[in-house]
Amino acid sequence: MRTTLHSLFIAFSAVVLLPRPGAAAQDPDRIFLNAFLERTTDRKAAYYLVWEGMEGQYFIGRTYSMDGKLKAEGRYLDQQLTVEHGHFTFYHANGKVESSGDYAQGLKAGLWQRYDVWGRPLAEKVYDPEPLADIVYTRAQTMPSYPGGDKALVRYLRSRIGGPEKQRGRSEMTASFIVEKDGKLSDVKVLKGNDPVQDEKLVEALRSTPTWEPGRDKGRPVRVQMQVPVEF
Repeated sequence: MRTTLHSLFIAFSAVVLLPRPGAAAQDPDRIFLNAFLERTTDRKAAYYLVWEGMEGQYFIGRTYSMDGKLKAEGRYLDQQLTVEHGHFTFYHANGKVESSGDYAQGLKAGLWQRYDVWGRPLAEKVYDPEPLADIVYTRAQTMPSYPGGDKALVRYLRSRIGGPEKQRGRSEMTASFIVEKDGKLSDVKVLKGNDPVQDEKLVEALRSTPTWEPGRDKGRPVRVQMQVPVEF
C-alpha cells in the first residue's frame, strides 16, 4: 500500500510540475525583452519571446509578459526571432487585441488596425518602410567589420599613407565614413587631420579598402556611419 501511494504521489507531482503553455520560465531558449520589447537581460525583462513552431518556411514567435500573458504573436524569417515578416497581433494585458498588421523584413508595413483596452477601434495607421530603408545608423545591432579586424585596418591604412616609422605615434588622425549595405564605403572624410596631403592619402586609403562586412539590424543589412582614429 505504501508503494502504491508513493507511486501516485510521484505521478501527481509530475503532472503539477508540467509548465503551462506560454510559461517559458523553464525554457532555456527564451529571449528576454524590456518594456519597449527590446532585447535585454533577465533582470531587466518585462516580457520574454519564445519560438513556438513553424508555419511553412516561417518561424512562429510569441511574446509573453513575465506572468505568462500573451503580448504578441507573429511570423519571423529566422529561428533566432530577429526579423519579423508577415502578420502580427499585439494584445492588451486584458487579452483584447491592441493592434494587428504586417511586417516586411523587420519593419511595419501597410495598414495597421488599432483598438483600445475595451476592444473599440482606434484610428488606423499606415506604415511605409521605404523611407526607413536608407536611414544611416550610428549604432546597429551588429556593427560593420573590416576583413581581419580593427588591427588589420590600422596596418593597412598606415601602409598606404606611409611616412617614416620614427615619426609614427606623434599624431592622430580621425576619419568618418558610411559603410553601405553592400560593404562599400561612402562619404569618406577626415574629421581631424595633420595636413592636406596626408588627409587626402587617408581618404584614398579608406576608399580603396576591401569590401567590409556590413552592419545589420534585425538581420537586415543597414547603412552605418563610423569613425576611425589612426595614430602616426
